[in-house]
Formats: sequence, structure tokens, C-alpha cells
Amino acid sequence: MYSLLLLGPMKNKKNVSLTGGAVVLFENLLEQMNEQNISYKVIDTNKKNYANTLVAYFSILFQLFIKQFEVTHISLHSSRDYIFFGPIIILLGKVFYKSTSLRKFGGEAWDIYTSSTGLKKKLLNYIFSNVDYLFLEMQNLVKKFEPINKNTFWFPNVRNKPKIDVETKIFSKRFVFISHVIKEKGIDEIVKVRKLLDDSYIIDIYGPIHDNKYSIEYFKENNISYKGLIKPKEVLNTLSKYDVLLLPSYKEGYPGIVIESYSIGIPIISTNLIGLREITDQYKTGILIEPKNIQELKNAIEYFNKNNYNEMSKYAKNKFSLFNSEKQTKLFINRINI
Repeated sequence: MYSLLLLGPMKNKKNVSLTGGAVVLFENLLEQMNEQNISYKVIDTNKKNYANTLVAYFSILFQLFIKQFEVTHISLHSSRDYIFFGPIIILLGKVFYKSTSLRKFGGEAWDIYTSSTGLKKKLLNYIFSNVDYLFLEMQNLVKKFEPINKNTFWFPNVRNKPKIDVETKIFSKRFVFISHVIKEKGIDEIVKVRKLLDDSYIIDIYGPIHDNKYSIEYFKENNISYKGLIKPKEVLNTLSKYDVLLLPSYKEGYPGIVIESYSIGIPIISTNLIGLREITDQYKTGILIEPKNIQELKNAIEYFNKNNYNEMSKYAKNKFSLFNSEKQTKLFINRINI
């Protein structure tokens, strides 16, 4: 008998480029399971890998019923589907004496829970209070849900330890943005602050453009280089060419790009949001500013220099140990008693 049945979203078989954060994290978990020689069965919950949505749900439910007979623990890893699949795995667990766990991706679980009403509220309450082990991405969420489920644990956004080794470098005023190119990520603030900096500073932008306002020409006119799309496997090598990550977003949880930056000793400039406060040590691993505050963004950029950069880089690299995938996977396995 296998120990574990994992349900979660796997890579899009038709278009690998359509890979969101939940897919990255679940695929990462499977990789760690293989490396740590942990036996498991898996069910892909990515609807895009099925003929259509209806077929996907029927197939997933059929696989769940059949495969649960082969395991002792059922673990659901989900951003949204937990509302549908959560009660089902809990019911199966109670009927067939399986322990269950839910790993909820993202940072909005408490907001959804407290704002819901009626049947949805009852479903969420049933899921969060009846699953045997609950894993959440942010520490403040763990504190909020512990009264509802005493077996609530932190399972943050994680990444593998990088294979590349970035040598200590001399600070050269090279700043980079890597994310979706939309207003909510603070693109307007980056454009405005660029006008306040002299030409010794370099600001490059990578990522898919989702707003018609932005284009190669628009950024060029504002003395910013738009470098286009970047494949996941190219992120670390790209980051290593720069000194500091810029991410002045209006809304974030635990951005994966921040974890990747830390992994190779790249400090950050981002915004003073709940999730980012949890993973940033002010003026050590990076600098947090108020959203939409151009002057604070300018001050943060100009704070970095050749005297303080290497120390902040070391702090950032040390911070990554909290988000090491191998370490967090071992904790997950120990907590569900597999």
C-alpha cells in the first residue's frame, strides 16, 4: 500500500508556458517526494489537462474513489478547488479511515472565510475544521485558523536550492522587475521613479504584458528596457545579472520571485503588505515601502550602495533557508505522520 494520495494541479500538457504558481509548487512537491523516496499516488486537478471541465471533474472524482483504497492519507493541494473537493476527501477519510490534509495556496483564505455567507460559509467551516491537517501559506493565516483547527501549520511558497552559485559582486545600480506587467504590480511607480533617477541607474522589466498601456516603445520612451517574457528555468540566471529586485505591488502574498531572489542573495524593494512583511527583514533582506509612494521608492533605490550591498545580499541568501523546498517537504511529511 502507498502512504499518500496527492491531489493537485500539474503542468499544462498542451502549453507548458501556462504554468501558474500553484502548479510550480505542486510539481516541486512531487519532485521532492521522488528525491526523498516517499511512495505516493497522484491525481492531476488541472482541468486544462482534460477534454473539458465536466470530464475533468468526473475523472478526478473517479480516480479519487479508486486510488483512496491504496493509501493511508489523502492530501489536497489547491487554490480554489478545495471548496468542491475538500468535503469529498474529508467524507472519504471518515468512511474509509484515512487521514486527510489540505494545503491552501495563496493568502486570501481568511478573507474568503470571513466574507462568505450561507452554504459557502458552512462548506468552508466544515472543510477548515474537519480536515485533519491544514497547511497555509502565510504565518498570520496560521494564527487566525488555529482556533478553528489546532493542526494548522505554515507551508510557505518554496523553491529548490539553486544549482547556480552567484559570486560576490560589486553593486552596479542594476534593478530588475520580473512579474506580470500590470498596474497592480507597481509599473506606473517604476516609470515615475525612473524619471527622478540619473542615467547611472539601470531598470529592466521582464514578464507578460497584460495592459495595453504598456509596450516596448512606452518603456523605451521612459528610459526603461522591456526584456520580454522569461521562462521559469531562466529566472535565476536572469536575476543573477542584477543587484536588486523591484516589486512595488499593491497586492501580494508570498511572491515566488522574492523567494527566488533570496536564493541567490538578491535583496528586494517591495511594498509594506502583510505577506511581504513576514518574509522581509527591513534594511537587511530588503526595503519595504508604502504602495504608490514614489518618494519612498526613490529613497529605497538610492539607499543601496557599494558599502551596504554585500551585507544585505548575505542576509537575503540566509533568509532563503526558511523557504527551502527540501526542508519544508520534510516538515510536511513529519506533520501528517507519513
